[in-house]
Amino acid sequence: MSPSLFRPTDPPARDGAVPPREGRGTARRARPRFRTAYRTAAAAVVLALAATACGGGSGKSSGGKSPAAAVPVVQGGKAVIPLPVESRGLDPFTASYTATADGSRMTALYDLLVYLDPKTGQVKPKIAESLSPDADGKVWTLKLRPNVKFSDGTPYDAAAVKANWDAHGDPAMKSLRRALVVGVTTEVVNPLEMRITLPVANRSFDRTVAFGLCFIASPTAFKADPAGFSTKPVGAGPFTLKEWVRGDHQTMVRNPTYWQAGLPKLDEVTFKSIADNQQIFNAMSSNQADISVLSDGAAKADADKRGLNSDSYFVDGGQFFMFNLRRAPFDDPRARKAVAMAIDQDAMMKTLFNGEVTAGRGILRDNSALLEPGVQQQPSYNQAEAQRLFDELAAEGKPVKFTFLTQAHATARKTAEYMQSRLNQYRNVHMEIEAVEIGAYITKGLVNRDFQAQNYGGWQADPDPSYDTMFRSNSASNYAGYNSPAADAALDAARAAATPEQRRAAYTNLVRAIGNDLPLWVWQAATTTAVFRTNIGGIQLVNEGQLIMEQVGKTS
Repeated sequence: MSPSLFRPTDPPARDGAVPPREGRGTARRARPRFRTAYRTAAAAVVLALAATACGGGSGKSSGGKSPAAAVPVVQGGKAVIPLPVESRGLDPFTASYTATADGSRMTALYDLLVYLDPKTGQVKPKIAESLSPDADGKVWTLKLRPNVKFSDGTPYDAAAVKANWDAHGDPAMKSLRRALVVGVTTEVVNPLEMRITLPVANRSFDRTVAFGLCFIASPTAFKADPAGFSTKPVGAGPFTLKEWVRGDHQTMVRNPTYWQAGLPKLDEVTFKSIADNQQIFNAMSSNQADISVLSDGAAKADADKRGLNSDSYFVDGGQFFMFNLRRAPFDDPRARKAVAMAIDQDAMMKTLFNGEVTAGRGILRDNSALLEPGVQQQPSYNQAEAQRLFDELAAEGKPVKFTFLTQAHATARKTAEYMQSRLNQYRNVHMEIEAVEIGAYITKGLVNRDFQAQNYGGWQADPDPSYDTMFRSNSASNYAGYNSPAADAALDAARAAATPEQRRAAYTNLVRAIGNDLPLWVWQAATTTAVFRTNIGGIQLVNEGQLIMEQVGKTS
């Protein structure tokens, strides 16, 4: 990288983990100082860990209204956007890019190089003009739009992109995206073109960029104040930060030098930190807030009840019952299969969430274009077969006795207790619950891998790169200890795929391997929902739920 541009005198503050989403998408505030040992693990998963009711959604706007993005909006005005998670920092290295945390804050401040359209599955350029591979997928070329500048006047050019990406890879930065650029080299070809060489061929690298390398900071501003940049960010987005009152709000105002003429539509936007989802809905119902993005499975139903609009879509992932394949009893695949077949997810969703949350069927969303028709992703509910497997294991001296690690908040415990009540009705199986606060959960389950089974979750618009890190045998984020040549081969094939058909075949093979080996069992589907008042339009969600902030506006 260019050390003079991005190496900080003192590394930017990384203290504090992203607070979890709790219950039906609700979040509690995190304790202010988690140790360095688990910062990366915390940021990667903590938003999903506690979302024990995040599924469902119709994929349509409320009440069959016109698509939210097509509603015409006027110029000017202000909007308040409550989100359940406060920011740790607003630089590209510290911030969480997820929908309920900093995703929309970051699009407001930095805009996007490229993004993934979750409804088409295609990566689309934004500040980039193109991002394209060579024939092998090992060398990529990034071309940028001309005449784009950061709000401090610094050119948004290939050198700035290179400096940011190199900084992600610099250990001194402690970037949460460092794993995405390991082995990646970059070369500035000319001011608007950068050549990217990957350590191995990957025709899906554009999805990695959309996932975690899409926000570019001004290298000039960072060099001037590396320690303070996280709270005084400078990007090329439609808004600039005016005020940040920790724990309460961030106010952003129109960027007068924004590269898209006539945008943004709003003059000012305020992101409010409101930890409880019902408080968010109350604020919107009383005209004190305008838009929110939630991964709450009941968000659409709640919006309908309150006369609010919503736009909702399924993403891959959801809530998982993750097994530790390194430890008994789940080192035996029969134990994993028995548990997966012993619980009726549909009954669970009806009992716990009034049927407003959708049961999970596997690691890919229902009707995914990456799954060949007719493929069952994981075993179905089957009491008789579950009991047969439990009895068979007990006869061999291996009764299924285990402790389930989860989070201490009410909804996570309620969900675990439901599973416990159902499993303990069977002979030769006994489940205990260990519910701990989020910091202890991360240390015990994700850093030390000290668990037999645990609650885990993830939301992603595309399986790459998330599933590559989750399931690859040698990945540091393979918490289950899953080691499968078949899964590794499928992941390799997915990244080498030159056509949609080849990619679908590869991920179908991955699904078959996961469904056969069961390193995890998906019990709840994942969704992202934008909820907004009836006088708000221009709502477009990208990636796994980031708002295109310059398009958001008032309809009158």
